[in-house]
Amino acid sequence: MTKRKLPEIQKNNFYEVINQAIKEGRHINQLKEMLEDYKKYQQVFSEAFTDINSLDAVYIFRAKYISDKTIWRDIAILGKQTFCELAETIICWMEWDNDHMHGFSMKKVFGKNQNPYSRFSMYSPGWEDDPHPTYKTDEVKIADINYKKNPQLYFVFDFGDGHEFNIELKKIEENMKIKDFEEPLPTCVDQRGVAPIQYPNYEEEGNSPCKLDDNCPLCQELKKSGSNLTWFPNEPNKAN
Repeated sequence: MTKRKLPEIQKNNFYEVINQAIKEGRHINQLKEMLEDYKKYQQVFSEAFTDINSLDAVYIFRAKYISDKTIWRDIAILGKQTFCELAETIICWMEWDNDHMHGFSMKKVFGKNQNPYSRFSMYSPGWEDDPHPTYKTDEVKIADINYKKNPQLYFVFDFGDGHEFNIELKKIEENMKIKDFEEPLPTCVDQRGVAPIQYPNYEEEGNSPCKLDDNCPLCQELKKSGSNLTWFPNEPNKAN
């Protein structure tokens, strides 16, 4: 049986450029560190990928909004479809505009828990913010991930406002077909909670992130976490 081809990173001339810079004595230590980081990145995904999952099975994921765990969407998607399609479906069913980048990241790497912004992530097509090549979500199929090792992932939409989700595989349905669903896959099959406004109007009374009172959940959370909040540019620190 021929093994399925797994995703590959589009390296282009990455190694040639880096090795030439090292040869010329430019930023040697930083570039060597970058190459080591890239090696670890490839290792993590190599261990996360598998070719034994079914491309034709239906995968049911729960996307739970981290800031309010009462808000979640269950998404049905085929193994042959991509993580980019999963991201687009979550964003659609949160009733947001798909106008920012997204990323899926590993929750545990080398035995250590990661945060949603871990560098061990696969990103939207067109993402160019990392110092080395990365996997893109339109090139990684749902069936490519080994869910026995990675039953949960992080998902971030909009790295400015930072809408964070926990993505958990609920089940793989080998016998379900596209005809079993009222809508084309991927689609939402169950949901709870009203999605937060994508772009809150912070100028409205009671919704400002800079009041440090009970009407400003963001500032209260930052204060509880021990953050040193300073009003910019000329006002004194009001966090104490």
